[in-house]
Amino acid sequence: MVSSLAFTNQDEQSVRFFKEVKSNLGLRSTKKIVRIVRAILSQLRRTLSPEQTNMVIKTLPSLFQLLFVANWRYDDTQQSIMHLDELVDHLYKEDRKQKKSLFTSEVDTLNSVILVITKLDKFFGILGLNVFRYSLTQELKQAVAQDA
Repeated sequence: MVSSLAFTNQDEQSVRFFKEVKSNLGLRSTKKIVRIVRAILSQLRRTLSPEQTNMVIKTLPSLFQLLFVANWRYDDTQQSIMHLDELVDHLYKEDRKQKKSLFTSEVDTLNSVILVITKLDKFFGILGLNVFRYSLTQELKQAVAQDA
C-alpha cells in the first residue's frame, strides 16, 4: 500500500524556504541551516513586545513557530535594536559564546541575517507585519536592493 503525504501550502513554502537558504548560503548541512534560522529568529524575538511576538507567531508555519520560540526564557528582557548592525552585533556576540559557532565573521553573520529575513519575508510576509523598527526594515530593504 502506498501512502501519499499531503503537504499544505505552508509546508511546501517551508521546504522551499530551506532549499533556497541552503543554496544561497552554499551549505550542505540542513541541520546548520535550521540552527542559523533559529538563532536569527530568536534574536529578532528579543526585540519584540509580547503583542508583536504574538503577531509573528500567528503568521509563521508551525516549524518556524518552534524555531522562533526556542530558548525563550520568561525573564528575557526586550532589547532595543534599531539598526541592522546592532542586530548583527548581538547575534554575532551570542554566537561566539557557543561551542559550535554558526558564523565565521560579522560579515558572514550580516549576509546570513539579510538572506534569512528576506526569505522569511518572501515566503511568509514577516516584514509586512510592521513589528520591527522602521529603520531596521528600511536597512534590510536597502541591503537587498544593493544586492539585486
